[in-house]
Amino acid sequence: VIHPPAARRSAASRARPRARAPRPSMALAAAVAVVLCGGLRGLGPGWQAQPRVKRPAFALPSEPEVRPSDVLVGRSLQARGVPRRREVGGLRAATSADIAPPSDSDVAGVQPVAASLNVAKNLVGAGILCLPAGVSAFSSNPAALAPALVILAAMAMLTAYSFYLIARVCEETGAETFGEAWKLSVKRAAWLPQLVCLLECAGSAVQYSMVIGDVFSGLLQSAPLPAILTTRTNLIWAIGALVLYPLCCLRSFASLARFSALGTIATSYVVVFVVKRFLDGSYAPGGAYFKRSVQPILSTTGSWLNPKILILVSVLSSAFIVHVNTPQMYAQLAPNTTAGTEEQRRAKLSRFAVVTLLGFGVAALQYVLVMTFGFLTFGRSTRGNVLLNYAVTDPLAAVARLAVGISVLFGFPMQFAGLRVGFLEAAGSPINLPKAKHRLLTAVMLAGSLAVACSFSDLGRFQALEGAFLASFITLIAPPVMAYQLKGGRWAKARFGTLLAVGVVFGAIGAYMTVRA
Repeated sequence: VIHPPAARRSAASRARPRARAPRPSMALAAAVAVVLCGGLRGLGPGWQAQPRVKRPAFALPSEPEVRPSDVLVGRSLQARGVPRRREVGGLRAATSADIAPPSDSDVAGVQPVAASLNVAKNLVGAGILCLPAGVSAFSSNPAALAPALVILAAMAMLTAYSFYLIARVCEETGAETFGEAWKLSVKRAAWLPQLVCLLECAGSAVQYSMVIGDVFSGLLQSAPLPAILTTRTNLIWAIGALVLYPLCCLRSFASLARFSALGTIATSYVVVFVVKRFLDGSYAPGGAYFKRSVQPILSTTGSWLNPKILILVSVLSSAFIVHVNTPQMYAQLAPNTTAGTEEQRRAKLSRFAVVTLLGFGVAALQYVLVMTFGFLTFGRSTRGNVLLNYAVTDPLAAVARLAVGISVLFGFPMQFAGLRVGFLEAAGSPINLPKAKHRLLTAVMLAGSLAVACSFSDLGRFQALEGAFLASFITLIAPPVMAYQLKGGRWAKARFGTLLAVGVVFGAIGAYMTVRA
């Protein structure tokens, strides 16, 4: 970190403590992890990959607090009496409780390459574990990968376009949150995005709980423990009571900062592990971990195109969701000031289009690898969480389960905080409850999430339901509805209308097929 000469620094910058330069080895390791994977949206704490060293993203007295519900529910800082300010460095996930104040090096905004990695980091999450099951849901024929890959590419392009549309709406209206963008463009039914975002956050908490039960039950199956201690349901309740509840009761997540890189490492490892196990043939006939009772089911004679393919569409709707964070990501892209000529604003939108393509492209590449090689390894036998297909005696699979499980454990509290604060604000209750009420509400809401997680055994099926009923609205329906209210030509209106129709049809039919299946 290079500080300017004292004579050129302001009094405020001189008063701040000098940042400690990171050790080269740790900086190199972090850079490699981010480039390999782009991060993990759903399986780690909601931290942002910063282009420069910054303080942890938690509340500081000198800066206005940005609550999780400001993003999820749709309240802007201006709604709380804070002057409009976009000069905030870095990006953050929807579940981050706060952001660090800007330093002298941050006012220029986030550069496109760093912004692209942040988009990918926020995209890749628990959905990556469900993609092979999305293919096996409609076919056991390896040829089914052809339409599956086409659908994945189409969903990546459609959701990337809708992601960009939200940025256009924010540029035209000056909105700084997803809910504010809807309110300023559509001007009615402001409760709708608030409700959908709140339910989406609740669904994510349930997914976290399901992943915890899946991975830790798989880890303990080979341990010499009584069966009652290794069953999935008992583990979900035990971990929820002994680990998740104390963490969710925290009012500050500063102590979880050291675990923020686990999501990136876990996703990188899962991608490499799935590809390796297919290539080395460990689960093929004659392989070290092949079992006839769970042998791969692949058939070249079965149908590879049927209506159940829309289940994969629903899964992908949830996998490509990062749209609630679009306003913050666009505002913080360099230059991150509101002033500028029309040409400068258009140039920023063009840069954001490049950021969108790169970020969604990196995420799509990871999805392609896991979906393709996971399905080819297990075929029709693929389970909703592909990690459950791997043998409990496979040491590399055990490492994958452990990495994912730990990252989810320490990412759950921040996700849950967004749900709790969003619920309180939607109910019109004060955010800072007394200690007893805070703990009671946490216990009730956590118990509800755990109960739903125990009632679902198939992570892929749950994600398909969430994608059909909730994520499709956020990714394919709300963006064209907002953009349609802006000024535009006939062809622009036609594009928005087409995207809206696709979202409605995919969501409705996908929900029907998922429930029926």
